Amino acid sequence: MTEPKRYVRLNPRFDRGETLSLLKAEIVQQQTTIDGNGDQNKYPLPVNWLRPTKDDGQVEFYAIPEDFRLNRSTSFRSGRVYGMDVTSGAAVLALLFDTYDCNESIKSPDGAESKRDDELTQLRVLDLCCAPGLKLCMLADLLPLASTVVGVDISQNRIQLCKNIVKKYHVNQTTSGPKDHNKEVPSSHSTIRLYCTDGTTFGTRQLSGLVFDSNVEKQELPKGKRKRQNKSARAREKRRLLELQRKEKVVVDGSINNEQQNEICDESVSNRSTKTNNTCCIPLFDRILVDAECSTDGAIKHIQKREASSKEPLWNDSNMSELVDLQKRLIESGFLLLKSGGTLVYSTCSLNERQNENVVSWLLDKYDDA
Repeated sequence: MTEPKRYVRLNPRFDRGETLSLLKAEIVQQQTTIDGNGDQNKYPLPVNWLRPTKDDGQVEFYAIPEDFRLNRSTSFRSGRVYGMDVTSGAAVLALLFDTYDCNESIKSPDGAESKRDDELTQLRVLDLCCAPGLKLCMLADLLPLASTVVGVDISQNRIQLCKNIVKKYHVNQTTSGPKDHNKEVPSSHSTIRLYCTDGTTFGTRQLSGLVFDSNVEKQELPKGKRKRQNKSARAREKRRLLELQRKEKVVVDGSINNEQQNEICDESVSNRSTKTNNTCCIPLFDRILVDAECSTDGAIKHIQKREASSKEPLWNDSNMSELVDLQKRLIESGFLLLKSGGTLVYSTCSLNERQNENVVSWLLDKYDDA
């Protein structure tokens, strides 16, 4: 029987060797303290199947013991590692790389070691159901210089968790990575924005709820010994966010500015709106990830938690139709915001065909250009 594990992803802005040495030492020390068994030298174990290129240091997942107390470890608290499952990482890599495509016709002649042909282009990427924010951070780590990652979630509690994680890994001067320019480590160079709003209508019927922008956050970092923004800094941040939201919005009555003309006035995209009552009011996206709400019946940890608490699952046979309808509205919302020729990945942690293949088939049947 396979030994149960949990997973971490290395923060590419820290030295790889130093991080692995620290993590290995912590695993051995913690296991010795807990059960007297220090025979954990095999950890951390690299997850080699989840690396898009053989020498790519940007994507490194490692398996660690399931009972390792990650939140107490220095490697985690210092920002050196993300506590992220490999399945979440797989969804991000499927969005950005062609290594995992089943359709051979869209792979490059170089085969499975290749990246998509837009690897040096600024990209606009949307994570439509972004909480808790780990996939969002991974996207920001992998995207080309000056790209933009937009995350959307309807829950205030979940979007706050998202903000905290993004701040830790992409804003905080201590935990986001070293600032030694002599070290050959990549910097966090993508803009990350968070909207607290309904993903089924985001960017189509309205544009509201911008609660975070990484560049604005960096401008308002507390100075000196202060750990939190003062009242005037919070007011400035709010004004800047409202201004950014205003600039992002496209006037729906047709008065589109020149910069946004090419990004939104695509004939094939415009034809999609004839099948809905929705009109895009923001520039479209090159890549969109829809990791939709689901019944979580394919996630062992979720199942174990429910069994331990004796709670009924939120989604079951009695309301499955309601869940599938939500999933269809989410994938359609994402598709309406996708540029012609762009890539959309739909994912869940369910094994139910109604929530996966059937949802994708529904979209393909409804839109000829999907």
